[in-house]
Amino acid sequence: MKTLTVKIGLTLLLAYSNAGWAASSFKAAKKYYKSHDYARAATNFFKSMQKSRGKKARSIKNKSEWGVGQSLEKMELYYSASMYYSKIVRRGAKSSNPFFRKALEALGRINNRVNIGQSHVVQLFKTKINPASIPGPARGFYFYYKGVEAFGNTRYKSAQSFFKRVQSSSQYYIKALFHLGVIANLSGKHKQGIRYFEKVRELSNKVKNGSWLQEQSNLNIARIYYETRRYRDSIRYYAEIPRQSDNWLQALFEASWAFFLMEKANNTLGNIHTLHSPFFERRFFPESFILQAITFLRLCRYDRVKESMGLFKRRYAPVLKDIKTLLASTERKPKKFFRNVYYYRTGSLKSYQNAWAILDALSRTDTYKQAGATIQNADRELARLSDSPGQWRVIGLLKTLRSFLTKKKAAAINDTGKRLYRQGVGFYKYLIELSNQTRLITAELLLGKVDKLRDKLNIESAPKKGNFIGGMQSLRIGQDLEYWPFEGEYWEDELGGYVYNIPSKCKK
Repeated sequence: MKTLTVKIGLTLLLAYSNAGWAASSFKAAKKYYKSHDYARAATNFFKSMQKSRGKKARSIKNKSEWGVGQSLEKMELYYSASMYYSKIVRRGAKSSNPFFRKALEALGRINNRVNIGQSHVVQLFKTKINPASIPGPARGFYFYYKGVEAFGNTRYKSAQSFFKRVQSSSQYYIKALFHLGVIANLSGKHKQGIRYFEKVRELSNKVKNGSWLQEQSNLNIARIYYETRRYRDSIRYYAEIPRQSDNWLQALFEASWAFFLMEKANNTLGNIHTLHSPFFERRFFPESFILQAITFLRLCRYDRVKESMGLFKRRYAPVLKDIKTLLASTERKPKKFFRNVYYYRTGSLKSYQNAWAILDALSRTDTYKQAGATIQNADRELARLSDSPGQWRVIGLLKTLRSFLTKKKAAAINDTGKRLYRQGVGFYKYLIELSNQTRLITAELLLGKVDKLRDKLNIESAPKKGNFIGGMQSLRIGQDLEYWPFEGEYWEDELGGYVYNIPSKCKK
């Protein structure tokens, strides 16, 4: 009995001692924080958090956890700070978690600065949260990502409801408008979709990544006009994509189809000439050879049709072989697949050279770019931690932060590797499908079934006369390139695009 009493006494003494140490560390932390010595503040907040035990110490532990997050944020260790803020948010809004609202605001602020990652935020909001408990400044952050989650699961009505609740004062408002435009178009409400995208264009200069949002809006408006057969309007918006943009070649390619459907064969061939130039040999536009072939077919230039099919085979048969090998060797190995894309992008990949066009396309996706930003931010913080105070190592804070950042990098690589692999499989299947089309076109030509092939091209198109655009120039009233005097097959315009001058050989 005496032994038990002694043990209880020692336990109570230790508890009181820990509580005293926790209070002492917390007091010191507040002093350092107030004097802007955030490294020492973080040290003492962490000590206080670790030493706080029992119900009586819960208040100090909560304040210390919040203090660690604040100190790290002040030191611009944003990912590290997000770890502590996320822990607070995941516990939900309740009386025992007084910093829930502030932590949610802080995460929204940090995400807008360095993007903590969509998967991180979506996982965060899987915690049941009463929207009424969301503070005003964090509502945009919360409802936008709830909308993103619903959109990703094709629950468009639910996503629309969330996006509409993002207030106009929020930093996430314009992104929400963009998604509402996509949903409207998917629902067949094309005019409404265009209004949303035009609003994004109007506001894009007021936000971070505004140029990206403006370009994506132009592309989406162009695609809506294309879908609704307003080809001239479609081309006008494709022409808004600047030449230095990563989207320029994509716009050029899509505009080629608009020209084709307007029966502007020479404009179609001019755009394709740019896509096929040696400067862009690593860019992935295999369908351009199909479009080139059927454009020549429409002009009854059968020798050129066969030539286009031959060019496709010579260029993409080796691609098919290498991408098939790469996919087979990295199946269920997302990290390995990601590394191949990463090594290609950094110029250190020596293998799978015939598949570089596909790896190039994958490295230009938003999926890869977001992962790259996550890795870069995590590496930056890991490098800065090497200069952290020695006390961080002693108390375990350094180990905690390094472990979190390393896992965050690994998760980004693994998740992105899976997504890129699926896209790679999609490109492979796409190439197989196009290969089958080229064989069909070549076979029917050899069998003399030219009329059958040309009948397939008798699709409804825009009137033959009227104003249209040459290459990707701005619209000029009265321009009519088909009657410009020129000797030769094609000419280069002042913007560097091309317009062909090939007459039709078809019998009238």
